[in-house]
Amino acid sequence: MEWPQLPEATEQGRQAYMVGLERLDEYDGDVKLLSSALRAFQSGNSKPYACAGVAYTLLVAAQESDGSYAPAGLAESMKWLEQAQEVAPDILEINVIEAMIYAGYGRDEDARLVLDYLQEADPYNYQLSKGEIAYWKQQGDAEQIIHWFNAAAKAADNVPQRLRMRARLGDFYFEQHRLDEALAIYKEAIHFDNQNVRLWHKISVIYWQQDNLDEAEKVNQQTLRLQADFAPAVKLHEAIKVRKQEGHRTGRLFG
Repeated sequence: MEWPQLPEATEQGRQAYMVGLERLDEYDGDVKLLSSALRAFQSGNSKPYACAGVAYTLLVAAQESDGSYAPAGLAESMKWLEQAQEVAPDILEINVIEAMIYAGYGRDEDARLVLDYLQEADPYNYQLSKGEIAYWKQQGDAEQIIHWFNAAAKAADNVPQRLRMRARLGDFYFEQHRLDEALAIYKEAIHFDNQNVRLWHKISVIYWQQDNLDEAEKVNQQTLRLQADFAPAVKLHEAIKVRKQEGHRTGRLFG
C-alpha cells in the first residue's frame, strides 16, 4: 500500500485515524477488520496518523490468545510509531500506543512513565483509558482493570464506544468467573444492542455455566433466531439437548 507522505497532522487525518481505531477495537480474529482499518488510516492523507494507525494495527495483530504479545509484532509496531512521533511528537492519541507497546514487552516502568506523563495532559481521555487497561492487564490487577474500564466508558466519545467498553468489562468479569457481574453487564448492553448475536450467546453461556438450562435454552434460541448458522450457538443447542436428556434419564432412574 502507498502511504501518505504529508507530514502535517491534519483534521482529515485525525478523523480517519479515529475511524480506523474504532474498527480495530471491534477486532475478534477476522483479518478483514485489520485491512479495513488500514484502508481508513491510508485515506486520511496524513503521515503521522497513518503511521500511528499501522503501529496500532500491528499491536492488535501481535496479541496472542493468552494476552501476551509476539515480540516481532511489537518491534514492527514500534518502528511505525517512531515514524509518526518523528513528525508529530505531541499527540496523545498517538503517544499512548508507546505505553501499550512497552506494556506488551513487560517494560512496566517505561509504560508507567508514558502513561503518567499523558495523564497530566488529559486524564479523562478515552484512548488513554484504553492504554491504562492494557497496562493493568499486564500487571494482573483486577480492581485497576475494572476501574479503567469504567473510566473508559465515562470518557467515551460516542455510544458505541461506551457500549464496547461495558461489554469488554463483562468479558473480563466472565474471565474472572464473576458470572453474576458479567451477566448484569451483558444484560445492560443487550438493552441497547439487542441484535448483537455475540452478546446473546454470552448470556446463554453464563446461564449454561450456572446450570440454568431453561434460561440458557431460551436465550440460545434468540441467538439462533438472529443467526441460525452461528456455530457456537448451534453447538450449545446440542449440548443443552444432551444435558436435558441425561437429566430425564436420571430422573427416571431415581424416580
